[in-house]
Amino acid sequence: GEEVDYRGVLHRDGSVLMSVTLDQLKAPELLYKSLAAKLIVGMPFKDLATVDSILVRELPPQDDKNARLALKRLIDISMGVITPLSEQLTKPLPNALVL
Repeated sequence: GEEVDYRGVLHRDGSVLMSVTLDQLKAPELLYKSLAAKLIVGMPFKDLATVDSILVRELPPQDDKNARLALKRLIDISMGVITPLSEQLTKPLPNALVL
């Protein structure tokens, strides 16, 4: 499998977490901006002001490729995607963290 860098999920000087809804996942670029991620050609990048992790209480359905791609891109930049165990068991998202 692929390696995931979880070092950015929490920050040693204090972490910023934000709740994200399914509606927010419908507009990925707006979501990335609300998380204070830098955008380069529509792709998010983390910097000092970016949210460290997000709490997603409800994962998108398996067939919602756009929402799942948005979450994957956040995981790829070392942002933690935290979800309830019940969601991860029914609609697994690779490399998400379970609460």
